[in-house]
Amino acid sequence: PTSANGAEQEPIDGMPTVELADNGEPTITVPSDFAAPDTTEIAVLKKGDGPVVESGDTVFVQYTGVLPDGTVFDSSWQRGAPTQFQTTGVVQGFQKALEGQTVGSQVIAVIPASEGYGDAAQGSIPANSPLIFVVDILGVQRAAAQQ
Repeated sequence: PTSANGAEQEPIDGMPTVELADNGEPTITVPSDFAAPDTTEIAVLKKGDGPVVESGDTVFVQYTGVLPDGTVFDSSWQRGAPTQFQTTGVVQGFQKALEGQTVGSQVIAVIPASEGYGDAAQGSIPANSPLIFVVDILGVQRAAAQQ
């Protein structure tokens, strides 16, 4: 699959809203009264019934990341293909958004700067910026067992 296929869940009040294009690409609307949380806030938009993502696993995902003003700073959708990475190879808030979720799920994560890039600018992301991601979890490859 190229987008999450889980069961739709009720939206959470106060979270950014998400509208999906026919191909599943999300458009994220950030509330005008947005205030960054102290710790990462996560809401499940679609609940998949696949395997649970564990720490260190490689995940296959589609995602869009926006700044609080709604500017897209990164999107696998816009690059035209899903991507993969290890859960332990991303910022803390993104890791929290993935681990414990199930394949087939779509989640939204609102990440404070302290669990993102902190006081370092990263490409088009300003220093001390909260991050908002919508992530479709398409598959998982288990981390190798430690000996």
